[in-house]
Amino acid sequence: MATIAEVNREIEIADQARLVRSENDRLTSIIRAIDELMFSLEELNLQGIDRVPARLRERAGELIELVCAKPTPVEARSDPFRIRYRVVPMMDVLFDVQDVVLRLRHPMRISDPEDAQESA
Repeated sequence: MATIAEVNREIEIADQARLVRSENDRLTSIIRAIDELMFSLEELNLQGIDRVPARLRERAGELIELVCAKPTPVEARSDPFRIRYRVVPMMDVLFDVQDVVLRLRHPMRISDPEDAQESA
């Protein structure tokens, strides 16, 4: 028969596993949302449209807020994750934001082959 301590430990392990799954699900949904936004921006770029429409800038800002969780308004930031008004620079920002999300999801992930060489 299991002791109370063993049962409590099993409950704690199950709770931790649930939290990890929940966080992975959250990060996966952010990655999908960034992919959808990137697709829209790629379409604009292919059409020769250089300016990011307001609705896409707003969506990018929402996603950046989810990832960065800073209280500063996104447009007022001086960091590399601020909103861009041109399509290609906004895509670059979203690639960087997505990289942050992927690193959160898989902390041991190395995104740049040169980084792998430096750590070897």
